[in-house]
Amino acid sequence: MPREKLQHAIGAIHVRFGGHALVHAARLPAARPWPTGLPAVDRLSGIGGLPRGRVSVLQGALGAGKLSLALAVLATATREHAHAVVIDRRHRRFDPWIPDRMGADLGALTVVRPPTPAVAGEAAVALARAGAGFTLVLEELPEPALGPLESAAARSGSVVLVVAVGGGRALAHASSLTLELELLGWEPARGRLAGPRSVLRCVKNKLAAPGAEAELVLRYPRGPRLPGAEWPREVERTPAGVVEPWPGASAAV
Repeated sequence: MPREKLQHAIGAIHVRFGGHALVHAARLPAARPWPTGLPAVDRLSGIGGLPRGRVSVLQGALGAGKLSLALAVLATATREHAHAVVIDRRHRRFDPWIPDRMGADLGALTVVRPPTPAVAGEAAVALARAGAGFTLVLEELPEPALGPLESAAARSGSVVLVVAVGGGRALAHASSLTLELELLGWEPARGRLAGPRSVLRCVKNKLAAPGAEAELVLRYPRGPRLPGAEWPREVERTPAGVVEPWPGASAAV
Protein backbone atom coordinates (compact mmCIF):
# COMPACT_ATOMS: atom_id res chain seq x y z
CA MET A 1 0.00 0.00 0.00
CA PRO A 2 2.73 2.60 0.85
CA ARG A 3 4.45 1.83 -2.48
CA GLU A 4 1.19 2.31 -4.38
CA LYS A 5 0.60 5.66 -2.66
CA LEU A 6 4.14 6.74 -3.56
CA GLN A 7 3.67 5.79 -7.21
CA HIS A 8 0.34 7.61 -7.26
CA ALA A 9 1.99 10.76 -5.83
CA ILE A 10 4.82 10.54 -8.39
CA GLY A 11 2.31 10.15 -11.20
CA ALA A 12 0.31 13.15 -9.99
CA ILE A 13 3.45 15.31 -9.92
CA HIS A 14 4.36 14.22 -13.47
CA VAL A 15 0.88 15.09 -14.73
CA ARG A 16 0.71 18.46 -13.00
CA PHE A 17 4.28 19.75 -13.42
CA GLY A 18 5.74 17.71 -16.29
CA GLY A 19 8.30 14.93 -16.60
CA HIS A 20 11.22 17.20 -15.64
CA ALA A 21 9.80 17.77 -12.14
CA LEU A 22 10.92 14.33 -10.92
CA VAL A 23 14.25 12.84 -11.95
CA HIS A 24 16.07 9.82 -10.56
CA ALA A 25 19.29 10.86 -8.83
CA ALA A 26 21.32 8.58 -11.09
CA ARG A 27 20.19 10.63 -14.10
CA LEU A 28 21.26 14.00 -12.68
CA PRO A 29 24.38 15.27 -14.48
CA ALA A 30 27.53 15.92 -12.49
CA ALA A 31 28.81 19.49 -12.33
CA ARG A 32 31.25 20.19 -15.16
CA PRO A 33 34.26 22.37 -14.34
CA TRP A 34 35.44 25.37 -16.30
CA PRO A 35 39.23 25.64 -15.74
CA THR A 36 40.15 29.24 -14.94
CA GLY A 37 43.83 28.78 -15.76
CA LEU A 38 44.72 29.86 -12.21
CA PRO A 39 46.14 26.77 -10.44
CA ALA A 40 45.09 27.83 -6.94
CA VAL A 41 41.46 28.48 -7.88
CA ASP A 42 41.16 25.30 -9.93
CA ARG A 43 42.70 23.15 -7.21
CA LEU A 44 40.68 24.61 -4.32
CA SER A 45 37.43 24.01 -6.21
CA GLY A 46 38.07 20.27 -5.95
CA ILE A 47 36.82 19.67 -9.50
CA GLY A 48 39.46 21.51 -11.53
CA GLY A 49 37.71 24.84 -12.09
CA LEU A 50 34.60 26.91 -11.42
CA PRO A 51 31.44 24.81 -11.79
CA ARG A 52 29.38 25.36 -14.93
CA GLY A 53 25.69 25.95 -14.31
CA ARG A 54 26.29 27.07 -10.73
CA VAL A 55 26.83 30.30 -8.78
CA SER A 56 30.32 30.78 -7.32
CA VAL A 57 31.25 33.50 -4.83
CA LEU A 58 34.53 35.30 -4.21
CA GLN A 59 34.41 37.18 -0.92
CA GLY A 60 36.69 38.90 1.56
CA ALA A 61 37.48 42.21 3.23
CA LEU A 62 38.34 45.34 1.30
CA GLY A 63 41.89 45.31 -0.02
CA ALA A 64 42.30 41.54 0.07
CA GLY A 65 42.46 41.31 -3.73
CA LYS A 66 38.97 40.08 -4.67
CA LEU A 67 38.59 42.34 -7.68
CA SER A 68 42.13 41.66 -8.91
CA LEU A 69 41.61 37.90 -8.74
CA ALA A 70 38.16 38.16 -10.35
CA LEU A 71 39.60 40.20 -13.24
CA ALA A 72 42.27 37.56 -13.79
CA VAL A 73 39.52 34.94 -14.12
CA LEU A 74 37.61 37.30 -16.43
CA ALA A 75 40.64 37.69 -18.70
CA THR A 76 40.70 33.93 -19.23
CA ALA A 77 36.94 33.84 -19.79
CA THR A 78 37.11 36.40 -22.61
CA ARG A 79 39.57 34.21 -24.47
CA GLU A 80 37.59 30.99 -24.02
CA HIS A 81 33.91 32.03 -24.18
CA ALA A 82 32.12 33.67 -27.07
CA HIS A 83 30.38 36.01 -24.62
CA ALA A 84 31.67 37.23 -21.25
CA VAL A 85 29.72 39.83 -19.28
CA VAL A 86 30.49 42.13 -16.35
CA ILE A 87 27.61 43.51 -14.28
CA ASP A 88 28.91 46.72 -12.68
CA ARG A 89 26.14 48.68 -10.99
CA ARG A 90 28.45 51.20 -9.35
CA HIS A 91 29.88 52.18 -12.74
CA ARG A 92 33.37 52.85 -11.39
CA ARG A 93 34.47 49.45 -10.09
CA PHE A 94 35.29 48.00 -13.49
CA ASP A 95 38.05 49.44 -15.65
CA PRO A 96 39.07 47.51 -18.78
CA TRP A 97 42.68 48.67 -18.38
CA ILE A 98 43.64 45.85 -16.00
CA PRO A 99 42.00 42.95 -17.89
CA ASP A 100 43.57 44.31 -21.08
CA ARG A 101 47.04 44.08 -19.49
CA MET A 102 46.21 40.51 -18.49
CA GLY A 103 45.59 39.57 -22.10
CA ALA A 104 41.78 39.78 -22.12
CA ASP A 105 39.94 39.84 -25.43
CA LEU A 106 37.89 43.01 -24.93
CA GLY A 107 36.00 42.30 -28.14
CA ALA A 108 34.31 39.35 -26.40
CA LEU A 109 33.39 41.38 -23.32
CA THR A 110 30.17 43.29 -22.59
CA VAL A 111 29.75 45.60 -19.57
CA VAL A 112 26.23 46.03 -18.13
CA ARG A 113 25.66 49.00 -15.83
CA PRO A 114 22.17 48.71 -14.31
CA PRO A 115 20.81 51.66 -12.30
CA THR A 116 19.50 49.70 -9.29
CA PRO A 117 20.20 46.41 -7.48
CA ALA A 118 16.85 45.04 -8.67
CA VAL A 119 17.75 45.70 -12.31
CA ALA A 120 21.18 44.17 -11.70
CA GLY A 121 19.47 41.00 -10.49
CA GLU A 122 17.15 40.92 -13.50
CA ALA A 123 20.11 41.41 -15.83
CA ALA A 124 22.08 38.57 -14.24
CA VAL A 125 19.13 36.18 -14.55
CA ALA A 126 18.42 37.20 -18.15
CA LEU A 127 22.07 36.74 -19.17
CA ALA A 128 22.33 33.32 -17.53
CA ARG A 129 19.05 32.25 -19.10
CA ALA A 130 20.31 33.40 -22.52
CA GLY A 131 23.43 31.28 -22.13
CA ALA A 132 26.16 33.87 -21.50
CA GLY A 133 29.28 31.76 -21.13
CA PHE A 134 30.70 33.71 -18.17
CA THR A 135 29.11 36.42 -16.03
CA LEU A 136 31.04 38.41 -13.42
CA VAL A 137 28.85 40.27 -10.92
CA LEU A 138 30.71 42.96 -8.98
CA GLU A 139 28.38 43.16 -5.99
CA GLU A 140 25.84 41.11 -4.09
CA LEU A 141 22.50 40.69 -5.81
CA PRO A 142 19.05 41.11 -4.21
CA GLU A 143 17.79 37.97 -2.53
CA PRO A 144 14.74 37.54 -4.85
CA ALA A 145 17.10 37.26 -7.84
CA LEU A 146 19.29 34.47 -6.45
CA GLY A 147 16.85 31.58 -6.85
CA PRO A 148 16.01 32.41 -10.47
CA LEU A 149 19.73 32.96 -11.15
CA GLU A 150 20.55 29.47 -9.88
CA SER A 151 17.85 27.94 -12.05
CA ALA A 152 18.82 29.92 -15.15
CA ALA A 153 22.50 29.04 -14.82
CA ALA A 154 21.70 25.37 -14.26
CA ARG A 155 19.64 25.21 -17.46
CA SER A 156 22.13 27.05 -19.67
CA GLY A 157 25.41 25.84 -18.14
CA SER A 158 26.63 29.41 -17.59
CA VAL A 159 29.49 30.16 -15.21
CA VAL A 160 28.46 32.88 -12.71
CA LEU A 161 30.97 34.49 -10.34
CA VAL A 162 29.76 37.02 -7.73
CA VAL A 163 32.26 39.28 -5.93
CA ALA A 164 31.11 40.26 -2.42
CA VAL A 165 32.63 41.97 0.60
CA GLY A 166 30.90 39.55 2.95
CA GLY A 167 28.57 36.82 1.84
CA GLY A 168 25.06 37.30 3.19
CA ARG A 169 22.96 34.30 4.13
CA ALA A 170 20.98 34.27 0.91
CA LEU A 171 24.09 34.49 -1.28
CA ALA A 172 25.87 31.87 0.81
CA HIS A 173 22.90 29.54 0.35
CA ALA A 174 22.78 30.15 -3.41
CA SER A 175 26.47 29.50 -4.05
CA SER A 176 27.87 26.06 -4.83
CA LEU A 177 31.45 27.25 -4.31
CA THR A 178 32.61 30.07 -2.03
CA LEU A 179 36.23 31.22 -1.98
CA GLU A 180 37.42 33.77 0.56
CA LEU A 181 40.50 36.00 0.46
CA GLU A 182 42.26 37.19 3.61
CA LEU A 183 44.94 39.87 3.38
CA LEU A 184 48.28 38.90 4.93
CA GLY A 185 50.36 41.88 3.88
CA TRP A 186 51.73 43.77 0.91
CA GLU A 187 54.38 42.51 -1.46
CA PRO A 188 57.20 44.98 -2.24
CA ALA A 189 59.06 45.04 -5.56
CA ARG A 190 62.00 47.35 -6.27
CA GLY A 191 60.84 49.96 -3.82
CA ARG A 192 57.24 49.93 -5.08
CA LEU A 193 54.04 48.24 -3.95
CA ALA A 194 53.63 45.12 -6.10
CA GLY A 195 50.26 44.07 -4.72
CA PRO A 196 48.56 42.24 -1.84
CA ARG A 197 49.71 38.88 -0.50
CA SER A 198 46.63 36.97 0.60
CA VAL A 199 45.36 33.56 1.61
CA LEU A 200 42.64 32.07 -0.60
CA ARG A 201 40.39 29.63 1.26
CA CYS A 202 37.56 27.40 0.14
CA VAL A 203 34.93 28.04 2.82
CA LYS A 204 31.99 26.32 1.11
CA ASN A 205 31.84 23.61 -1.51
CA LYS A 206 28.85 21.52 -2.58
CA LEU A 207 30.97 19.61 -5.09
CA ALA A 208 34.05 18.57 -3.08
CA ALA A 209 35.55 18.92 0.39
CA PRO A 210 35.97 22.53 1.60
CA GLY A 211 38.78 23.82 3.81
CA ALA A 212 41.75 23.84 1.43
CA GLU A 213 43.76 27.05 1.10
CA ALA A 214 46.60 28.58 -0.89
CA GLU A 215 48.73 31.71 -0.58
CA LEU A 216 48.76 34.15 -3.48
CA VAL A 217 50.68 37.25 -4.51
CA LEU A 218 48.23 39.36 -6.48
CA ARG A 219 50.65 41.56 -8.40
CA TYR A 220 49.23 44.65 -10.05
CA PRO A 221 49.93 44.51 -13.80
CA ARG A 222 52.20 47.17 -15.28
CA GLY A 223 53.59 47.85 -18.70
CA PRO A 224 52.48 46.21 -21.98
CA ARG A 225 49.88 43.46 -22.10
CA LEU A 226 51.18 39.93 -21.78
CA PRO A 227 48.75 37.45 -23.38
CA GLY A 228 48.74 34.07 -21.70
CA ALA A 229 50.82 35.16 -18.71
CA GLU A 230 50.19 33.22 -15.51
CA TRP A 231 48.67 35.59 -13.00
CA PRO A 232 48.57 35.77 -10.04
CA ARG A 233 51.58 33.95 -8.64
CA GLU A 234 50.93 31.20 -6.13
CA VAL A 235 53.41 30.93 -3.28
CA GLU A 236 54.03 28.73 -0.27
CA ARG A 237 55.81 29.22 3.02
CA THR A 238 58.89 27.21 3.77
CA PRO A 239 59.49 26.06 7.37
CA ALA A 240 61.78 29.07 7.79
CA GLY A 241 58.97 31.39 6.80
CA VAL A 242 60.46 32.50 3.48
CA VAL A 243 58.06 33.01 0.64
CA GLU A 244 59.02 30.95 -2.40
CA PRO A 245 57.33 30.45 -5.77
CA TRP A 246 54.98 27.49 -5.90
CA PRO A 247 56.62 24.62 -7.83
CA GLY A 248 55.89 25.04 -11.53
CA ALA A 249 54.56 28.58 -11.28
CA SER A 250 55.94 31.19 -13.62
CA ALA A 251 56.80 34.76 -12.71
CA ALA A 252 53.86 37.05 -12.12
CA VAL A 253 52.94 39.84 -14.46
